[in-house]
Amino acid sequence: MKINAPSFGLAGAASVCIIYAIFAFILKYWPEQTLKFIGTIHMLPKLDYLKSFIKVTPQAIAMGIITHTALAFFIFFFIALIYNLIQRIFTK
Repeated sequence: MKINAPSFGLAGAASVCIIYAIFAFILKYWPEQTLKFIGTIHMLPKLDYLKSFIKVTPQAIAMGIITHTALAFFIFFFIALIYNLIQRIFTK
């Protein structure tokens, strides 16, 4: 089964964009709880030191969405290309 690489890239990029936007919204309005949750998941005991470096502004959110979405598109696109190449090699 061949994967359509541009479609797979767009689907992955759209997913990352939505997740990033939701996470940015949550971090903007509930920073204490979000950072505590991140610290719990990643087992970071010194997360208080990071609070001074985190600035959630509309420009930072927009730039993060753009860069993460573009990077996700290329990653998912190349994953599909590699999958198609490997499949073509092993199905002959």
